[in-house]
Amino acid sequence: MSKTSRKLNQVRNSFYIYLPRSWCDDYKLTKESEVTIERTYDGKLTISPPSTKSSPPKPLTLSMSKDQSKDIVNLLVGSYIVGTNELELHFIDSLDMATREEISKWVDKLEGWGVLDEHDNSVFISDLLTSDREVIRKVLQRQFATAKYMLERMITSIEAGDMTDHEHVISRDEQVDRNRYLVERLCHLVLRDPSYARKISFSQSDALSFSLAAKHVERIADHICGAILELAKLKVVDSKMRRLASGIANLYERTINIFFSIERKRRGFDGDLMEQSSDAFEALRMATNLATSLRQLESSRKEKGSHEVLLALHLGRIASYCGDIIEIGINRMILSQLQRSSLE
Repeated sequence: MSKTSRKLNQVRNSFYIYLPRSWCDDYKLTKESEVTIERTYDGKLTISPPSTKSSPPKPLTLSMSKDQSKDIVNLLVGSYIVGTNELELHFIDSLDMATREEISKWVDKLEGWGVLDEHDNSVFISDLLTSDREVIRKVLQRQFATAKYMLERMITSIEAGDMTDHEHVISRDEQVDRNRYLVERLCHLVLRDPSYARKISFSQSDALSFSLAAKHVERIADHICGAILELAKLKVVDSKMRRLASGIANLYERTINIFFSIERKRRGFDGDLMEQSSDAFEALRMATNLATSLRQLESSRKEKGSHEVLLALHLGRIASYCGDIIEIGINRMILSQLQRSSLE
């Protein structure tokens, strides 16, 4: 990518600039050619030639020996996250069933990917889910919602004193992981490929925010699982811990609303931005207070058993990660206000 600046010229009440001649030559443009001018929601103008179709990228090909195949999981996840659309795995030796099942298991985890073809010593994997304009927001919202379900089930179990279905709740953690990988993958694509970013109307700043949020939600789900395992070993949860756990559930609900408040604003929902940021700062203080109270419980090891201490630790981490996500939401609000001011 290259950047240049040009001075505006004026004819009567209109302004114009000259397009770079080298760019026009690249696309064989003449004075009869038409270009497309698109204004994005953040105020930028993009100029596209009549046809920007390029040859499809070649698949990423990885060839490996039997010894190297032990690293297949890291290679799959890494290729997925950086935005590989097509991946060909070639094995020098015949592919054993255990490795084949491991590949299949992880492809199922990496949402959007699918195995299109496989042979004795090769597997061809392709991306099936990058064309939806709302895909990144939808996947992150689904990740938030899955972790919310896990948290609500945990609170219900605390109140009922019944942890019989805790394994079912913990099993949802895999879905949260899949969503995190997919969000990071699509955000990498946005940062790497401006044409894809324009196609789904997603900015680079949003890509950074969504990628960070997805990572924090995945950590929240991990700590929910840790808290549930400690609850399963506890016979009784005292009233203060129940009250703090209920506060965590309320905080998480507010965290979701704050992070996506900009999306609602862009779609024309009512609500003043300064009022929204005021709510965000209040929620951030709530996160700090909850984390502090839980750290105090965690440190009182003489009065508490080990399972209560570990429960407090997990709940405190959840509050801290909620605070991190709220801070990202506040930054998004400030940036949105800055962009709006620049257009006025």
